[in-house]
Amino acid sequence: MELQLAGQAVPGRKRKIRLLFGLFMGLLIGFTLFSNTLMSLTLPKVVLVTPNRGELNHTFQGSGIVKWRVQTALSGEPGTRVNKVNVKEGEPVKKGLVLIVYDQRAAKNQILDEQAALSKLQLLNKELEQSYVEASQSGDEKSVESAKHALKVNEIDRDMQQRRIQKLQENLAETSTLVAPFDGIVTKVGAVEGLASSEGGPAVMIANTSLGFEFEFLVPEAAAAPLEKGAKLDVQLSGTQARQIEGSLVEIQDTDALSPAGEGGSTASHTAMKKLLVAIKDNQLQGGERAEVMLTQKTDDVILVPNKAIHDEGDKKYVFAMEERSGPLGNAFYVRKAYITVVDSNDTQSAVTDGLFEQQSIVFESGDPLQDGDKVRVH
Repeated sequence: MELQLAGQAVPGRKRKIRLLFGLFMGLLIGFTLFSNTLMSLTLPKVVLVTPNRGELNHTFQGSGIVKWRVQTALSGEPGTRVNKVNVKEGEPVKKGLVLIVYDQRAAKNQILDEQAALSKLQLLNKELEQSYVEASQSGDEKSVESAKHALKVNEIDRDMQQRRIQKLQENLAETSTLVAPFDGIVTKVGAVEGLASSEGGPAVMIANTSLGFEFEFLVPEAAAAPLEKGAKLDVQLSGTQARQIEGSLVEIQDTDALSPAGEGGSTASHTAMKKLLVAIKDNQLQGGERAEVMLTQKTDDVILVPNKAIHDEGDKKYVFAMEERSGPLGNAFYVRKAYITVVDSNDTQSAVTDGLFEQQSIVFESGDPLQDGDKVRVH
């Protein structure tokens, strides 16, 4: 009877032991999962983004001050006194209009003196002709040769004197007045009535109205590459009479200028620049207005990466790519540095050609600083 009761107690103890062991294992697994959960909460939290292949549009805004395309500086003879100024700044003029009248009394008096000298030579010539006639009648060959020589020298002197007078008269005609060489607008008047002309500046500046206006600005070399001379551009004028007009690209010039690193949100380094010269015509323009042009640069078939996801390491650039690894308690996520090649950037995105695969997840932002190989939790 006692033996039977003892035999029945053994299975009961085994069941208790199995129950306790199962409970222990459950608690162990629970604590393990709980500790893993607590530890995962301490991991850096990251937000992922998946780059896509596409086209990067990089818009560049260039601006410059409107000015006349051609301005000509006109000056009188230095030291010549100004008698009258016939124009004012901002006044339109026609070709041939007399702008300034100069005092030419000294030049006129010089011409009178030279003409008097020519008259003396002409009188002398008559005397020499008479001497030659008398020498010929005398039959003295030596006297004849001497008279002939004197006549020849007098002829040379008279020719020289006539050319001198002609040159003075031409110079008088050229310097007595300052005349507009073309239709235009007076942009500056430096001459002052009663004062002598100086070499320090022009007497009058005239803008050629037939050629219109221009402005220039710098753009990145890549933005200028698709453009050709003669290309039509939309020009936005600012100020009290803001409006859009059409401009024409007349010149693309090389320059030593470089754009600042990171300009316009770009992660690229210094970029070579080009100078663009744009011609515009508009009857309401006066010069001094600000003109703006928007240029769009397109980079095709590239992987587009948010600028916020790109980091610098010296002269290299990288992103944190995501790696998923299997473990006994499930999958874990780790980050690794992926070095990339950036060929262009705009305010929000960069064009990447090497270092990433399409649809590869990368870290867009992180709550804590990251290092290569860090374990993270994905938000």
